[in-house]
Amino acid sequence: MSKNFHESHISVIVDNIATLCSPLTLSAFKNGISVPLGKILNPNNGLSSYSQFHEAVRVSVNYDIPLDQVLKKVVTLLQGQSSECSDNKKEKKLDFLTRQLQLLTEKQFSMNDFCFAIESFPQCSYEQLREYLVLPSKRKLQSIVASVDQDEVLRKTFEKVHSHKPQQRNVFLLVDEVKIRPTVAFSGGVLSGMAKNNPECRATAMLCVMMKSLHKGPSVMISVTPVHKLTAAFQFEIVKEAAAAVERSGGCVIGSITDNHKVNQQYCKLFDRTGDTDSLATAKHPRDNGRVWFLLFDTVHLLKCIRNNWISEKCQKISFDNRSVASFTDVTQLYEAEKDSVLKMTSLTQAAVNPSKLQLQNVKHVLRVFNDKVVAALTLQGCHETATFIQTVVNWWNTVNVSGKGQDRRLNDPHRAVQEPGSTSLDTFLGVFQGADSRHGATRIQCLTHDTKKALVQTMQGLAAVCKYLLTSEHFESVLLREIQSDRLEGEFSVYRQSTGANSFMTTGDVFYACKKRLARHAATYLKSIELQPEPKEHTCLGPVMLEDAASIDKYTAEVTLTVNEESSASYVAGWLESKCGGDLAFSDEEPLVTSEVKDFVETVSRGSLTIPHVSTFELVHVRLGLCFVKKARHRACCRKRLGSILLTVANFNSIDINCSKVYTHLSNVLLHGIQILEKDHQKNAVLLQTSVKKARLAD
Repeated sequence: MSKNFHESHISVIVDNIATLCSPLTLSAFKNGISVPLGKILNPNNGLSSYSQFHEAVRVSVNYDIPLDQVLKKVVTLLQGQSSECSDNKKEKKLDFLTRQLQLLTEKQFSMNDFCFAIESFPQCSYEQLREYLVLPSKRKLQSIVASVDQDEVLRKTFEKVHSHKPQQRNVFLLVDEVKIRPTVAFSGGVLSGMAKNNPECRATAMLCVMMKSLHKGPSVMISVTPVHKLTAAFQFEIVKEAAAAVERSGGCVIGSITDNHKVNQQYCKLFDRTGDTDSLATAKHPRDNGRVWFLLFDTVHLLKCIRNNWISEKCQKISFDNRSVASFTDVTQLYEAEKDSVLKMTSLTQAAVNPSKLQLQNVKHVLRVFNDKVVAALTLQGCHETATFIQTVVNWWNTVNVSGKGQDRRLNDPHRAVQEPGSTSLDTFLGVFQGADSRHGATRIQCLTHDTKKALVQTMQGLAAVCKYLLTSEHFESVLLREIQSDRLEGEFSVYRQSTGANSFMTTGDVFYACKKRLARHAATYLKSIELQPEPKEHTCLGPVMLEDAASIDKYTAEVTLTVNEESSASYVAGWLESKCGGDLAFSDEEPLVTSEVKDFVETVSRGSLTIPHVSTFELVHVRLGLCFVKKARHRACCRKRLGSILLTVANFNSIDINCSKVYTHLSNVLLHGIQILEKDHQKNAVLLQTSVKKARLAD
């Protein structure tokens, strides 16, 4: 019989493997799946009678194949066909389907399965996806995301960079803020929502720092920090910490990119200038005075600044050379002339010529004005000065937005050439911006503002210096200027909003978790693995602050006066703690119980079933520690572990002999949860107050 005989519909095979004297063996298959014959044959599978053979045939014909066996057979067939597939896309789909069928029978997820799940998780409704695919549970995925170590991911990223393209170790830090909803939440033992630069205020923004590798390298979010009324000095410290984290992992930070906000202008002034040049774009590296740090403003933001300077001028006129004056009225008239046409010469829209405050932030509307078709249409209508101004901006934008080599030849535009040794396009535009006039306020007539001109000059000087550094010191063959923009960071903000349900007003918790998911996704896609932390890291909230908290406890308790209701609540919590941790607490017979009104409240609520607390537990919750501390020093309680350690330390100072860790954990949970509810009530009251004020104004 042939070796593939068992692949037929029903096969009953009698075989004699060794010699004619050996006992015959019997095996049966239905559709290539083995039929169990253990009840028919001897223990060694031997065939000793015709009746056994006939019974095996009958069992094979009537055998009902289990679904798991069918799936295993299909998986085996697909695995054999996948290796013979010449179409890469089709092969990937076959591999995916094969793995899904395999997981239906053996639900043992590999690291590749977790990588695929994390890659899909930020982009869709994961629960709906699990209805049709075999994927890990959301809780399991969350535990994996939470355990990803950023330092380890950065280290492995730069190890891969060094082995493939060493030029990618050169990185810029993209720095920007994303607005969030000022709210406080207590989840996972952490109280989030308070600003790091001002712990007594709720955070209104997240300061984000992203690492962007050059030479088409990876991008990773380094830090997200909740802030309230951000200052340049605080931002400077955060950027230095991010730079230190990157360089510890093997990268080389060569500068930062920000927008032209006032805080960022002050941030640039905090760097120590090199002194050997008049350029504002170069400074001493904060980690090494012998290196250079490049201070650049985002070219996308500067493009919007040029448009905004044009339309915000009194007569909507502007000029670079003080001779040729461009009028935005020409652009508006061009749009009005063809706005009702089915086919148009330009791509101008209402949002492009008359943008709202929100539309001012969209660069797509800007590029509808600074467009080659607009230049051609204005030239045909005789608006040569406006066309010349727009053409200058278009040429500048094409120069600083080059994303690939050969675009100048493919698009027949010399301004789209990459920066190579001998390129002079940046110096040309630097001369244009340096020669442009600028004023501020009411004196600004047909010119740029001081801030915009200064940012343009600084950025062009910086880009020229960056290109020279990369082409000479780092041996780049060419430089793509589009990589030196903060668009990658803005795109990350969009992903964060989409991953939190398309929420444009996220909370601090949303941003933190979205950042973690993106870090895990980077490990899954770029590193092809997710390394889990073998041991939990030391808690960052603990340390020298403990001494400060302990030293100031007397001040906090001395200034706090609790109401009768708060005292009654404290006794209730103290009794709950003793009932919760009764097996771990030991009180002497001489230890007194609480008395007076606080005891009456517990007895009334409990109807005889709750525990009357001891005085020491009540003091722990109320008189000297817990409630008094968080009421006065609420900003010092940021997480359960820190608050519990503070309360334990100060309890020992005050001779309260309660060393049960469960007590401090439960008490910290209760107090932090109370802070969360209190902050939410204050927030709702503030909203109601604003609404009432608006209604009163409308009534007047």
